[in-house]
Amino acid sequence: MSLKKETYENLRYRIITNDLQSGQQLYEKELMQEYGIGRTPLREIFQELQRNGLIEIIPKLGTRVVSMDLRVLRETVQLRRELEGLAAELATQHIEPDQSARLQQLLDEAGKVKTNSLDALKELSDIDMKFHRIIYEASGNRQLKEMIESLLYKMSMYWFQVGFSAVEFREQFKELEELLQAIKIKKPKDAKVIMKQHIDHFIKLIKENIF
Repeated sequence: MSLKKETYENLRYRIITNDLQSGQQLYEKELMQEYGIGRTPLREIFQELQRNGLIEIIPKLGTRVVSMDLRVLRETVQLRRELEGLAAELATQHIEPDQSARLQQLLDEAGKVKTNSLDALKELSDIDMKFHRIIYEASGNRQLKEMIESLLYKMSMYWFQVGFSAVEFREQFKELEELLQAIKIKKPKDAKVIMKQHIDHFIKLIKENIF
């Protein structure tokens, strides 16, 4: 993995998991020194993180992690619900055996996370994102994959900003288990419905924790 890609993925992870917190300023010189990376590749990383909806670059004011915006959250949820459903439907029709096996492996890994610590939440979040990215890849639709990944990162970030627990996160893996079963027996319509229910569960938890 290149230094640029490694730096991008690490910064993305730190933003999503609230290690770099909502509204926090990001200073080029500090990050260049921390990661041993040049100014040009760092700025390209910033542009990618901005496209992901994780940071905002404000002329003359600098770069900072985005803060939760309820309108943006609502729009993100609406989009992701429909696109995730489509991705699940397509994945059921096109998934390869090794991808299906990897999904099962991820669910098995999630089942071994027993504590309710912050580290457990981070581990479950990482497993969840890997699970969804395999679904996107299995859909066979590259444009859909690119569109939906940024929504995944943004919603995962909101999860940590709101302060959900590992217990609440763990509940959602029951739906992913049902989804995988629908995929294994080749029921695309069922997979679509289950994935939408999975996103609806997230919406319900958001409302309970914010309002």
